[in-house]
Amino acid sequence: MREDEFRRFLAGRLGARTIDSYVSNCRRVRKTAAVDLDECDLSEVGLSNLRRKLEREGVTSQSASDCISALKAYADFRGKRHSAAAGRTMQVTPEQRQAWADNTAVRPFNRWLDEQVRDDNGKFSLERLYAVAERYGIYKRAEYAQLNAGQQRMNIGNILRRLVPLSAYEERAPANSVLPEAGRSVSPATLHADESAALKAASVPALIREAGVRDLLVLYSQIMDELRVRKVVRTSNSPVGDYGELLFAKAFGWQLESNSAAGHDATDGRGTRYQIKARRLSAPSGSRQLSAIRRLNDKTFDYLAAVLFDANFKVSRAVIIPHSVVASRARRREHTNSWLFMLEDRVWLVPGARDVTAELAVAAAAF
Repeated sequence: MREDEFRRFLAGRLGARTIDSYVSNCRRVRKTAAVDLDECDLSEVGLSNLRRKLEREGVTSQSASDCISALKAYADFRGKRHSAAAGRTMQVTPEQRQAWADNTAVRPFNRWLDEQVRDDNGKFSLERLYAVAERYGIYKRAEYAQLNAGQQRMNIGNILRRLVPLSAYEERAPANSVLPEAGRSVSPATLHADESAALKAASVPALIREAGVRDLLVLYSQIMDELRVRKVVRTSNSPVGDYGELLFAKAFGWQLESNSAAGHDATDGRGTRYQIKARRLSAPSGSRQLSAIRRLNDKTFDYLAAVLFDANFKVSRAVIIPHSVVASRARRREHTNSWLFMLEDRVWLVPGARDVTAELAVAAAAF
């Protein structure tokens, strides 16, 4: 097991505690099942066989699930799970691919980069990608060698976006965009919907238009911090909750609930109800108390889905837990007629808890 390399691989997407947990579970599999993690079969079938072997050796079902989650991450690190059929952790769903095509690929920076990294036949070339990277002082080839080509492009692209000057691509407006002629006053109300959208997009600073979702959230938090320092605002509605809901919905295909009074935020294809909570930790030791839970005794949700973000909105830890666990651990607040729940590390060890950190990290990487 290449532990140090595995830790570095996980460092860009998971928090330190989760990394320790993944490494510990991989060690447990190696010892209990007596396998070499660099050589054994980590396909979906292989993982199923390993799970049965762990349970035969006395490992509980929940602990076996945690081990399998860690093994999926290790399989991705090995770079041998190239398709959804192989059960690869870092898979990209058709919906995520379509979202990239519709929203991200058409942005000026990505169209510029796409032109740079394709050969004469229009095929993506890693050699050209790293040639572009080196022009801007990025030497990451060895570090990203274990990733597949798409992941390498994504990581290098994210770094390049911060280094490539806007002048290299900012004038590359979509060919079908319609802007008013010089000196001509045009009211958006008189334009076709597409033309109005083009005008609105043109008014957004390139810094914001080209930023990734997490970059925008970080920028938002920095702006709000500065406004509080200047005593312009005392509080604000945070996008943390909406972002958490979005990631869970993307990761598991849930349907978000439009009725805020329903007592739950999303449902899956079987009608299972989920209340979704998210908290951003401005410091590692920050409070993990989730926002108030209403009508807990009415059981308006079947599971609580919760995620912790670090100060830069990176997924730190995420879990799905049954309503019964929440009910047994929540603390009632009489004067608000609500319940408070602390998302401590030991929650991940409770029977029935499901660690979904890796799944939410994958969903976040798609934006």
